[in-house]
Amino acid sequence: MAVDEEQRERAILDAAADLLLRFGYHKLTMGDVADAVDLHRGLVYLRFTSKDELVTAVVVRELDRYALEWREQLAADPEGGSVGSVGRAMLGALKTLPLASAIVAEDEEVFGKYLRKNRDLFERKAGIAGVRASLDAMREAGVVRQDVDTAAVAFIVTSLTPAVRRSFLRANQPAADADQPSWEQVLRTLSDMLDRTLTPPGGADLAAGKALLLGAVDRTRAELAARHKKSTRPRGDDHA
Repeated sequence: MAVDEEQRERAILDAAADLLLRFGYHKLTMGDVADAVDLHRGLVYLRFTSKDELVTAVVVRELDRYALEWREQLAADPEGGSVGSVGRAMLGALKTLPLASAIVAEDEEVFGKYLRKNRDLFERKAGIAGVRASLDAMREAGVVRQDVDTAAVAFIVTSLTPAVRRSFLRANQPAADADQPSWEQVLRTLSDMLDRTLTPPGGADLAAGKALLLGAVDRTRAELAARHKKSTRPRGDDHA
């Protein structure tokens, strides 16, 4: 009977994602992954030559799942297209994707030294210049007030990012500090603040804003698909 390579790959990635979330990068072994899918470890190494390569494939796939769920949340939001809808889509997507939450949080307990070795995957954030460019585009589309200082807003949002990211750490566990708000509270409040502060007096052009945001996430998914294809290609393709 022919082996379904795509099905085998999905099984390997599913097992690795589950083990990574439960035990963390340091304790994850290729042997554990092989055992979880009832394969000889040599077959796992045939597809992924190292643990890092396997974890990279898991992370890239999870980022794509997050982007797809984010897109669906945004598309379904009646107010989708506003600046605040970005946070609401993020909130809805991450509720069902615990590994994506760990990626957003840059969770050391899950990823350990892999974080430092693969900064490019975790630093897919736009930075001040990128956030400002997005705000400028949304202002041109009629989503952000014309009198807004986008440079200042970009600086504020980027400065808040580390604190927001920390709120995602161990998202499914009680906070160590009773006064610390949940990540859901943080995102809802930040989204509300942005909408109240940045929306034009006559209302935002939500259709234009939604088209702008959906286009951006589609480009991100295309980049992730190309990276996933490269990271999971069969070894024989190297000499094609």
